[in-house]
Amino acid sequence: MCGIAGVYTPGRPVSLPGVMPMLQALAHRGPDGQGHFVDQDVALLHARLSIIDLEQGQQPLLSQDRERILVANGEIYNHPELRASLCAEGVRFSTRSDCEVILPLAERDPGGFAAHLKGMFALALFDQTTRCLTLVRDRFGIKPLYYMEVPGGIAFASETKALLPLSGGAPEVEDAAVGRFLQINFASGGQTAFRRIKRVPPGGRLTVDARGKIALSSWWCLADAVAREPVFAGHLTDAVERFDQLMQRAVTEHLRADVPVGLFLSGGVDSSILAMQLARQPAPNGRPRAWSMGFESQSVQDESVAAMEIAQTCGIELDLVRANPIELFDHLVYATWAADELMGDFASLPTLLLASAAASASHKVVLTGEGGDEVFAGYGRYRMPRLQRWLHSLRAPGSGGFRTRGRFDKALPAALLRPDWRRQMHQGWRAPFQQEWRETQGLDDLQKLQLTDMQTWLADDLLTKADRMLMAQGVEGRVPFLDHELVLFGLSLPAPIKIQGRIGKQVPRAWLQAQAGVNSKGRKRGFSVPVVDWVQSLDRQQLLLALTRSAALQPLLDMQALASSLKASGPLDRRLVEPLAALVQFAIWSKLFIERSGEAPPRQAEPLAWLLE
Repeated sequence: MCGIAGVYTPGRPVSLPGVMPMLQALAHRGPDGQGHFVDQDVALLHARLSIIDLEQGQQPLLSQDRERILVANGEIYNHPELRASLCAEGVRFSTRSDCEVILPLAERDPGGFAAHLKGMFALALFDQTTRCLTLVRDRFGIKPLYYMEVPGGIAFASETKALLPLSGGAPEVEDAAVGRFLQINFASGGQTAFRRIKRVPPGGRLTVDARGKIALSSWWCLADAVAREPVFAGHLTDAVERFDQLMQRAVTEHLRADVPVGLFLSGGVDSSILAMQLARQPAPNGRPRAWSMGFESQSVQDESVAAMEIAQTCGIELDLVRANPIELFDHLVYATWAADELMGDFASLPTLLLASAAASASHKVVLTGEGGDEVFAGYGRYRMPRLQRWLHSLRAPGSGGFRTRGRFDKALPAALLRPDWRRQMHQGWRAPFQQEWRETQGLDDLQKLQLTDMQTWLADDLLTKADRMLMAQGVEGRVPFLDHELVLFGLSLPAPIKIQGRIGKQVPRAWLQAQAGVNSKGRKRGFSVPVVDWVQSLDRQQLLLALTRSAALQPLLDMQALASSLKASGPLDRRLVEPLAALVQFAIWSKLFIERSGEAPPRQAEPLAWLLE
């Protein structure tokens, strides 16, 4: 797990001093060392977090003939099997690094080597013979990868903040991405909130040839893979047995590391399954260790009791991280910086604190449960009655009545916006969801919902949150539910096996019931955050001042309507809580990245006071 960056401008020289600010911006992702390769018009940079081959796994990695140079972020979980197969063919290796297997695979199959890899990865491979640069991102976008066109070529990086030093002045904001963030809390699609910076999509491949020609394509398409996967033909008991086999193998592979591996435990279905699987495995480093968040609040259930019960059942050592519900938000400014992307998931806050606790305990790797709800249909939105979804599709066509309502569509929060912004957000924010919905044609209705979420919500919110909060603390997060063979199995299940009545995620729930006698028919759990408590606690005058002074918000807001809403007596109307929280986050993000070019803020700061500095 690391951070990568680089520049390729064919025919235009690149210097190490010119690209070092990119590497420095990724230092938090790789506290264990830095490496670089610079030759004429190309630079490949690497910040290392040591997980496998602690002594000799430094990057960049060079092929045996020294013609191909690799920098990679992530883990290749099937590297032992690939290494054994390649050694049998006569390949020699210089290190025990999991990423070194990529080099001989790329030599044998330049266009299709990524299909041999099981894992999470974002990589850059430069061929000195053809002078071609190839960027590849894993199937589900677990690891991030961004690029930006520069004169004569491109620059790329694991985080957008590493590209800002090359932007040539204050970065420009992409209004459409801002609108998506305000409507649904994350800016999905190929375009980031920075006008010049784009994402390599999940399963994406980008090449730059010796003439500087840029080509973006897909090496793996989730919808196509699901369409090719046979529909599971067994009963629920058969599905539970197959789930057990695939899950046990996935966790076994995800535990491959030269450092201890822990767990983030919420007490919900997915993390409980990981706890049970962790307890099954040999424990060379003693009892497995887990971390869970706990706090008391009238608006959010404290989940630490459920986590303690699961930990006790599994024999896992559990560390409870407790936070004051209001003081938790003193980490918001730093979490917004760490998130890098314009992404407003407040679950970033407990995730950041849990990552800090794991790092303090010298744990560099933790398992997390992202993906379970998408793969096995756990969300309530997958169980919306057909009539209701049909009515939604009439009002907002293009995605089957799914993802049709944004938080500024309602009259009260919409009144806070200037008319031009109201129109803009109403017209365009759903485009990524509509695009992904079109890609799912030919699949069943439930699969369409799941895949649309996986390509948008999962990739651009949940996985972004997990990667950035953990890497900000020098911790690697691994997501066994996104083993691609397990994913294809889950998506191949017929809808009646996934959902029965009003309860989804039937297969994982049945497995948990069989293994631990745990009745998991309640609502899904996760790292919840008391957003209502926090917003209601804010001083209204200070909030008004912070929002009106924000240079980013002045073109968006009807300041008179905002002042009127905040001057009302009594508790703040709950319909305004999430919209106001989003506006605060956007103001923070803009100050961090547009006004201050990504400069790291204090680790703790009261958000409004920081905005008013």
